[in-house]
Amino acid sequence: MKIAIFGSGGVGGYFGGLLARAGRDVTFIARGAHLRAIRERGLQVRSVHGDFTVAPAQATDDPASLGPVDYVVVGLKHYHLAGAASQLKPLVGAETTVVPLLNGVDAHEILGNDLGEAHLVGGLCSIISMVESPGVIRQVSQLRRVVVGELDGSKSARVERLIQAWVECGAQAEHSDDILADIWTKFLFIASLSGVNALARATIGEMRSCPPTRELYVAAMREVEAIARSRSVNLPDDIVEHTLALTDRFESEATASMQRDVEAGKPFELEAFSGKIVRLGEELGVETPVHRALYALLRPALVKAIAGEVVS
Repeated sequence: MKIAIFGSGGVGGYFGGLLARAGRDVTFIARGAHLRAIRERGLQVRSVHGDFTVAPAQATDDPASLGPVDYVVVGLKHYHLAGAASQLKPLVGAETTVVPLLNGVDAHEILGNDLGEAHLVGGLCSIISMVESPGVIRQVSQLRRVVVGELDGSKSARVERLIQAWVECGAQAEHSDDILADIWTKFLFIASLSGVNALARATIGEMRSCPPTRELYVAAMREVEAIARSRSVNLPDDIVEHTLALTDRFESEATASMQRDVEAGKPFELEAFSGKIVRLGEELGVETPVHRALYALLRPALVKAIAGEVVS
């Protein structure tokens, strides 16, 4: 099983690191200081589940040098996705399976348009992790869940092989019967939480304990639910209540990755979250006043962050 981790940050670095530590043939695709550190010192993972180092670690910034692999696990930020397909193509052969573990609801569509739908499966993960410093991944929550499934809802050997590889590594890995419903379930949570908490500059604990902020979070989730149902996504009837209960069980000091990016002045996934919800609402005739406000209030910070990245 030959695996390429395309995007070796908090998600790709952690889940790819588990596979590499277990002896799987894993190559990390990274760049800059992160790549240099991985090559020189290995990939270091500092985790509540136990620290480990993959050394030596296979790493490159040139996918073409690697050639076709069995699996490409995509762990990029959503805003880098559109430009990634051309770089992914050298990794994709006749039998390659591409597994996006991104936030948002359309990664498989974006990649499928360029790579071919037959290569794509659906995927998501639930984890709090980040690049602490070049070559070092910090994973800070008990949750390390990854879900993969065929887009048509069937069970397949290609998905099962990857799921079992992660299970053997200790991850909570699941073979989904309805990956689109699972993707939208996560989207309802992460898009709403990220927007509300980024504006409030609040941890999950601070947000859920402040009644008006909690109410705004619930209203944001209701908007995503309405869009999903308009698209005939098979969500449970109590999806918002269930997600709120899940939020109440999170570590109180936890924050969303988008919130951390906003606070750091980095580009963030606004277009994939509230921006996508607003656009879908317009297409479907679903009102989205909360996400429209979140988008409008956060958009100037995104423009500023993108401009700063271009200049630097």
